[in-house]
Amino acid sequence: MYRAEMLKLRTTRATWVVAAVAVAGMLVVQAFTLLLPTILRGTEALGGGPTVGFQASPEMLEDLAPDLGALTDAAQPAFQRGMLDLLGNGLNGSGSVGVATMCMLLLGVLAVTTDFRTGGIVPTALVQPSRLRILAAKAGATATVALGVGVVLAVVGALGLTVAIVTTPGATLALGPGEVLGVWARGLAVLVLLTWFGLGVGTLVRGQVAAVVTVAALALAEPIVRGAVTLLSGGESAAAEWLPLGLGALASTGQSGAALLGGAAPLGTLAALAGLVAWVAVLLGSGALTLQRRDLV
Repeated sequence: MYRAEMLKLRTTRATWVVAAVAVAGMLVVQAFTLLLPTILRGTEALGGGPTVGFQASPEMLEDLAPDLGALTDAAQPAFQRGMLDLLGNGLNGSGSVGVATMCMLLLGVLAVTTDFRTGGIVPTALVQPSRLRILAAKAGATATVALGVGVVLAVVGALGLTVAIVTTPGATLALGPGEVLGVWARGLAVLVLLTWFGLGVGTLVRGQVAAVVTVAALALAEPIVRGAVTLLSGGESAAAEWLPLGLGALASTGQSGAALLGGAAPLGTLAALAGLVAWVAVLLGSGALTLQRRDLV
């Protein structure tokens, strides 16, 4: 069954498109991150100071200067972790939903909903009556693709960080080998879990368009909810940090959007990873029960 599912993914154009978009998104984020110091210097020269949609006041500049300096300084560990982040979430690796995240969700959704849309799930079930084995084979195949994409993203991240260090006077690698490997290992785990998250959504919803809309709505709404909770609570509540995509970003790099805004201390990377595992277990478990109990057509 695993080989059959891998054959489906290899011969489906959507799989290659999703992988290409994930890599392209990583390249765009890397290029923007490398160019940001030059962009900030240009805005300072033109307007007398940095702007973020408006002219920043001296007081605001004083408050933002340390964060901006850390975000754009290639010698800082936070900058380097953000460059190595496989999710491609941008500076500091937090507070947003990257292209790779969306691509992995879509990979999982398409892997199961395509079978329901084309009716391919029926002959598959005739060959393998155990629906749990069918779902397990899809989980194994999508995980393999996610790991392959993750390796390419890791190479892109390493090249981007190398360029940043080489072009920044006095900059050196501030992360030890263990920390670099840790960021990549957690990133690969998160990519697989996000793929399974999408697989769970697709198994529950079944309709391809409805499932794609569901994950797209989640990707758009979750950062808004996290920001609203942080602002309304004055940075005292970390409840929104338990939302699934935020947990993935935190598990990958150990850096949180709430912390960047001066909010509550983030969860640990292991706690975030465990939280994402719990979300995936609930969704895939519910999907497995639904797959067993409902008709295939």
